[in-house]
Amino acid sequence: MATYILVNSLASGGAERQALQLASLLPNDGLILLEDRRDIAPRAASVAALSPSSGLPAAAKTLSLKLYARRLAARLSPGDTVVSFMERSNFVNVLAARTAGHRAVICERTTPSGEFSGLRGLLMRPLIRRLYPEAPLVIANSEGAAADLAANFGVAPERLKVVHNGVDTAAARFRSAEPLEEGLTVFFSRPVIAACGRLTPAKAYDGLLRAFALLKDRRRRPRSPDRPDAALFIAGDGELRKDLFRLCASLGLAAAWRDPRRAAGADVFFAGETENPHKYTARAALFVLSSRWEGFPNSLLEALAVGAPCAAADCASGPREILAPGSSPSGSWPDKGPYGVLLPVLDGSAAEAAWASGLDSILADGELRRALSAAGPDRAADFTPDKAKAAWLTALG
Repeated sequence: MATYILVNSLASGGAERQALQLASLLPNDGLILLEDRRDIAPRAASVAALSPSSGLPAAAKTLSLKLYARRLAARLSPGDTVVSFMERSNFVNVLAARTAGHRAVICERTTPSGEFSGLRGLLMRPLIRRLYPEAPLVIANSEGAAADLAANFGVAPERLKVVHNGVDTAAARFRSAEPLEEGLTVFFSRPVIAACGRLTPAKAYDGLLRAFALLKDRRRRPRSPDRPDAALFIAGDGELRKDLFRLCASLGLAAAWRDPRRAAGADVFFAGETENPHKYTARAALFVLSSRWEGFPNSLLEALAVGAPCAAADCASGPREILAPGSSPSGSWPDKGPYGVLLPVLDGSAAEAAWASGLDSILADGELRRALSAAGPDRAADFTPDKAKAAWLTALG
C-alpha cells in the first residue's frame, strides 16, 4: 500500500508549497504532478509527472481531466492513498479512484464560493459539487472553508476534517534579519503598512489603495509630529498590476515598481515577487491582510511569527480563526482580538472609510502595536510544521 501526494505542478504558489511541506512531513512514496513544471525545488524522494509542462490556459487543462485520471489510475493499486492539492488535482484524484479503487483524500486550500465566480465559476463550481462529495475524506485548511464545502458544495460533514497550514516560523524569523536594500531603508523610516500576496481580485488591493488614500488625507489634516505620513508596501505580482498602478495615479498616490532606488519618494512601493518578504514585514509598523476571501493565510501567520502587528479583513475563512480564535464578530470596527485587529471586508466606500479610520487608530496606538507584536510569535507557534504533521497523521488515520 503506497501513499502519494498529487498537485498540479510545482509552480510558485501557496498550495504547491503546502504540498511540498506535506511531502517532507509525512511518510510517502513520491510526489505526482499533473504537469512537469518545477519552479520550486522538490523535497520529495521521488517526483513523477503525468504530462509535460504546457502553456495551455487553465480551462483547457480542466477539459483534460479524464486523460490525467487515466494516467494516474494506471500507476495505482486499490490499497493506495493519494492526497491531492488544488482543484484540478482533486478532480483527477476522484475520477481516477473510480477506476483504480484507491483512497482519494482531497485538500481544499481556499473558499470555493469566493474563489470561483464569473465564467470560471460556471466551469468549476459544478465540478466541485459533483466530484468532491465522492471523496471519502476532504481536508480543509480552515473552519470557514470546511463550512463552505458543507453548505454550498454538498460535502457530507462526516467526511470533512480541518487541518490548519503549517508554517516554518523559525525560518521566517531567521530571514527577517536580512538587511534591506539601500533605497528601502529610507522608505521604511516612515510608518509602513505592509501587505503580501498576488495582485489578484481576491486580495482586494484596489480597496486597500482607496483606504490608504483616505488614510493619508486623514493624517495630513491636521499634520502633527505624532502622525507622520505613512507609506504602503506590497510584495507580489499578478494580473492586476497595471490596473493597480492606474488606480494609484487616479488617487494621487506616487507608486514605484521593484527598483529600491525609486522607493524613497513613493507613497506605494510594489516589490513584485520576492523570495524573502519577512525582512520587510518585520520592519513594518503594521502588516495587513486585505483579502475578500481566503483559505488559511500563510502570510498572516508568517507576519505574526516575525512580530509584526497585524490587521486583517474579517472574511469568511481564516483571519478570525487566527487573530481572535473562538470569537464572533463584535458588530463594530476595528474589532480587536488578542493577536490582531479585524476590519470589515473591503466591499464599498463604507468599508474603505472604516479601514482608513482603523489603520489610522492602530498606527497612532503604539501600546497596542507593541502588545500585538509581543503576542504574535506565540500565536504563530500554534502552527509549526511539527504540529501540522501531528494533525495530518490524526486526520489520515
